[in-house]
Amino acid sequence: MGERTLLLGYDLCDDKTQMAVYSRREREPELVGQTEENPDALSDTEILLEDGSALSGFLPRLRRGEDITVKGKPSNPINVLAYYFRKTLSMTRQVYPSETIKQLVITVPEQTPEFTALIYEALGLLGIGKERARVISHQQSFLYYMLYQKKELWVNDVGMFDYDGKNLRYYQMQVDRRKTPALVGVTEKDFTEGMRAAGGDEKRKGAIFENIVYGAIHKQILSSLYMTGAGFSESWSDEVFQKLCVGRRLFKGRNLYVSGACYAAKEWGETSKLDDYLLLDEDMISSHITIPVYADAKEQELILAKAGTPWYQIQEEWEMIPDGENELGLTIKNIFSKEEKTYMIDLEPVSGRVERRCRLRIGIRFEDVHTCTVTVKDMGFGELFPTSNRIWEKTIAVE
Repeated sequence: MGERTLLLGYDLCDDKTQMAVYSRREREPELVGQTEENPDALSDTEILLEDGSALSGFLPRLRRGEDITVKGKPSNPINVLAYYFRKTLSMTRQVYPSETIKQLVITVPEQTPEFTALIYEALGLLGIGKERARVISHQQSFLYYMLYQKKELWVNDVGMFDYDGKNLRYYQMQVDRRKTPALVGVTEKDFTEGMRAAGGDEKRKGAIFENIVYGAIHKQILSSLYMTGAGFSESWSDEVFQKLCVGRRLFKGRNLYVSGACYAAKEWGETSKLDDYLLLDEDMISSHITIPVYADAKEQELILAKAGTPWYQIQEEWEMIPDGENELGLTIKNIFSKEEKTYMIDLEPVSGRVERRCRLRIGIRFEDVHTCTVTVKDMGFGELFPTSNRIWEKTIAVE
C-alpha cells in the first residue's frame, strides 16, 4: 500500500464530478484528469456498464430513497455509490501511483443528514472511514476557498453567483472579526425565478442578470465577486461581466467548489491554517464538549464534540479506564460567550471498580443542533470484573 499523503477534494453533483489534489509544491489544488479538451476536468456522474450503456441520474434517486435498477435488477444504492467512488477515486492512481488518500473532503450542492450518512456508508465499504473523510456543502467549500486566498480579496464581504443554466443562487461571505475566533458565515438568496423570466432570449437574460447582480450587491461593500456554474459559459455573460468588474475584482471559473474542498482537506489532513476562524452555519454547533483524561503521560482534555461541526455528523465513541473518580465530568464551553458549564454523570453502580477495574465506553450524538445525548456503558474488565450491563444516558441542552 502506498503512503497516505493525498489531500483530495471531490465535488459530487447530479450531472458532473470533479476532483483536485492539493499540490504541496504549488500550494494550491491541481485538477485530476485535466486535459486540453477538458480544462475543467469534469466527468459525467454516471457508471459505464459492461454492455456499453451508462447508468446516470442515480444520485437524485439515491437521495429520494428510491431503488436503483441495473440491467433490470434492483441494486443496493449504497453499493452503487461505493462502486462509483471506487471508479472515480482510482483515477488518482494514474497520476500518483505510489500514494493513497490521507484526507478526502466531498462537497455536495445540498447537504442533508440522510445523504451525508449514505456517503459515509459508501466510503466505509472502500475502507475510508470518518477519520479520513468529511462531507461539506457547496456553501462551506466557498468559505474554505476564500479563506485560502489572499486576504486582500476578502478584507470585506465576498459575493458569489452560482448559475447552472436553470437555477441562480447568490452567496455572500461575511467575517465577523469582533469575535474570537472570528466568525465566518454565508447568506444565500435564490434568484432562479428572475432568470427564468428571460426564457431563451440571451440578450434579455444578460439584462435580467445584470439587474439581479446590482440589486443583490446594492449598498454592500464587497472586495470581490465570483461567478461559477455551467450557465455562465453562454456568450451573454462576458459582456455583463465586463460591466460588473469596473471598480471591483471579478473572477469566473468552474473549479471553485472542488478547490474549496481540497483546501478543506488540507486544513483537516495537516496543520491547520484557520485556527483563528470558525466557519459556522445553522447546522453547526457553537460549543466544544470535553472531558478530562490522562493520556500520553499528561493530563489533557478529550474533545467529544468540536464547535463548527454539523450536529448530524457527531456520533463518536471512546473507551477509557477510570482512575478512582466516581463521577464523569463533561464541560461545555461556548466559543463566543466563553461561558462554561460542567455536567456530572454518576458512575454508580460501578463504584468500587472505578480504580482501574472497569472499562467505560463513552458515546455522544446530537438530536439537533442544541441537544446532545451522552451515553456511558460499563464494559467490565476481564473475567474477574464482569460488566454490570449498566448504561447511563444524559441529555444536555447546548447553547
